[in-house]
Amino acid sequence: MSSSAPSVNPTTTIPALRAYTIFLGLTVFFIVVQALTAGEFITDGLADDARQTWTDVHGFVAYPVMVFALVAAVIAFARLKAPRSLVVASAALFVGCVAQWLLGHAITTLGMDWVVPIHVVVAFVIYGLAIWLSVRSAMLRRNTTR
Repeated sequence: MSSSAPSVNPTTTIPALRAYTIFLGLTVFFIVVQALTAGEFITDGLADDARQTWTDVHGFVAYPVMVFALVAAVIAFARLKAPRSLVVASAALFVGCVAQWLLGHAITTLGMDWVVPIHVVVAFVIYGLAIWLSVRSAMLRRNTTR
């Protein structure tokens, strides 16, 4: 894998790239909120009703993560003339977010507590992919505006 800046297709439009980075940024923001809310309901000594509230908030925040990841992936596919790796990674981020949501439901709805370690590992993969996409899209945007 090369650390050089992604090649820029001359037909990449700045508005499409701006829209992509906005929705990707919103995805990353809500991913961080998810992590913060997870830290609240795994705290020892928390009352059951407080734990349930934080679990509900954590689950609710999954929806904007998936929606913004989907919008970013659609923009990358339909409007952004970006390197194929960026488009594929954007789609993978959305698929990973949906898989993460399903794993969360397996834990809370089906009581499958053995899924928790998988849920945590997938969260770190999603973090890494979101960071990689953010860096690559920033490099693309910088190269497009030159």
